[in-house]
Amino acid sequence: MTIAELVRAARGNGSAAIRAAARLMTILADSPHRLPEVYHAAAALDADSGDTLQLPRFLLGLTGAPGSGKSTLTDALVREWRGRHPDRRVGVVAVDPSSPFTGGAVLGDRVRMMRHATDPMVYVRSLASRGHLGGLALGVKGVVRVMGVLGCDVVFLETVGVGQSEVEVAGVADLVMVVLAPGLGDSIQLLKAGLMEIGDLFVVNKADRPDAARLQADVASMLGEAGSRAGTYLVSAEEGRGIGALADGLEILGDRDGASWQERRRRMIEEEVRDAILEEASRRLRGTLAGLRGPDAPVAAVLDGRLSVEEAASRVVQEICRRG
Repeated sequence: MTIAELVRAARGNGSAAIRAAARLMTILADSPHRLPEVYHAAAALDADSGDTLQLPRFLLGLTGAPGSGKSTLTDALVREWRGRHPDRRVGVVAVDPSSPFTGGAVLGDRVRMMRHATDPMVYVRSLASRGHLGGLALGVKGVVRVMGVLGCDVVFLETVGVGQSEVEVAGVADLVMVVLAPGLGDSIQLLKAGLMEIGDLFVVNKADRPDAARLQADVASMLGEAGSRAGTYLVSAEEGRGIGALADGLEILGDRDGASWQERRRRMIEEEVRDAILEEASRRLRGTLAGLRGPDAPVAAVLDGRLSVEEAASRVVQEICRRG
């Protein structure tokens, strides 16, 4: 099926729509430069039906150090959301660490969320980070867009958890939740490493552990000095403690800022198309460079000192132009 046919099918109902959306997500995860095709197909359908491109009500990014319980917290929030809004679909995009040898993902999040496997209103998609340092796979934006086409009301975006480079999540999510837990070292120092600047909510998980309340107080004190945007929460995702209050806070923020989030995401579409163009250009450059071999190839010439990197880059661009 073409992209247009898949978009049309994904806007339908039943298992056929789920299969079409899954195929779209796979295409965009592997070839993010094809994202504009989805926009074009959706726009064409809008023109015919009078509908508009569906966007999730809000995107919540969850980030934090490995072991802080992000996956368990995501699972608890999905369960809470399904109980509150049984007629609304929930999406989860989980970016898993990928093998440095095979590039495949360790799909731990799907293991933790098996309780939702038979729920047709919950769609979980795991992606391999493929070494992308921002904690987000390059195709995440496209997958999130397809979640909107599928009709997901809320999308939870869980990142790998790789430290300071997690700031990239702020460019995709409407809200960024920083998850902390006692016993994982100096969490305050972790906040200073860059997470404090991107966090909208700060959740101290594993409330049943010693020093959890103290960690929350330390974080609240630190945020009080810096100017907190949405406060701190103390929860136990494993036991379900504090999840209701956290969901209440998310609902309030969604009602208050939802319109501005939607407008921001519509403006971001132009930037995403620009990124798709650059990704395709980069793909072509890499392919052309890999095909230029021999003693006069750009890489060999740079190593021998016969060409500068700038000159080699110009040669590759010229070769692309020559090939058309």
